[in-house]
Amino acid sequence: MPKEVVDHDDVDTPVARLEIKDSVQRRLFMLSGNECAWPDCTQVLAPKEGGWFGQIAHIRAAEKGGPRFDATMTNNQRRDFSNLLLLCAKHHRLIDDNETAHRHPCEALEEIKRGHESRFERALDELGRAEEQYVDRTAAVTAVHCSTLDAVYSDSFLDAEDVQTEVVRFNRIADHLAQVTTPARQLLCLVVESESRMGLAEAARRDRFGSEQKVLDLVAELHRLNLACFDPTPPDELDYGQPFGRIESMDTFPSNPVFEGLPFWDDLRRLGPGIFKKLIVDLDFSVLDKPPATDEEGR
Repeated sequence: MPKEVVDHDDVDTPVARLEIKDSVQRRLFMLSGNECAWPDCTQVLAPKEGGWFGQIAHIRAAEKGGPRFDATMTNNQRRDFSNLLLLCAKHHRLIDDNETAHRHPCEALEEIKRGHESRFERALDELGRAEEQYVDRTAAVTAVHCSTLDAVYSDSFLDAEDVQTEVVRFNRIADHLAQVTTPARQLLCLVVESESRMGLAEAARRDRFGSEQKVLDLVAELHRLNLACFDPTPPDELDYGQPFGRIESMDTFPSNPVFEGLPFWDDLRRLGPGIFKKLIVDLDFSVLDKPPATDEEGR
């Protein structure tokens, strides 16, 4: 028998603790400012020295019997961004402990969440307004389009019509990249050249970016255009030991409207490491029209 589909948006569905979506975890971290949300708490969630001190707390409990449980909510509502707080371990324990939870009603926790996150929402809004100053400059930046893609499909099984379909797709991506400021494109190029993921601390050590907050600001710009995102996964869950989270290219993300969920950058790696600077930073997609030199031409 086929597995029954459970509707977690139905209030009558049995209560179950659902895994918090990666997109929600990223948003919580981006709006945390790398600080515990509790008023006057100075705990940094991901210090430069490494480690992860953040914990995701439910305002209304995810399970029956938990603090502030609300039976009128659905399972999806319980794991929604609006029902979650990013705290240090001390304050997470404070609001959930049997002896102290009653002192922290939902309304008070929601006010703490609004007060803390609104500061960083304003900062992101200011970043967005600052980017508007670059509108004329970025509008003047025009990507050089490709026309044949001979470097990519010269020996493929695609017919001429299929190749032209790909030409349209590649040029659409080129025009999308042209909307991004140069520093953000430089960061994206760096990430793509590092197998499409890079530790935040490593990116911040590069001279052109300066600080972790500057890098996060650039990632926020890229994220708004579905080009890259920040994953604050604790270092003990990473497979390459990077402290303080990692930056990832979003070309393989399902339903990505820019790349259509396809491994765009991976498909171009065989053209050599220098290709990404030409495409991402220089916006010259015409280099994809030049077939690779043969052995005889190279002599």
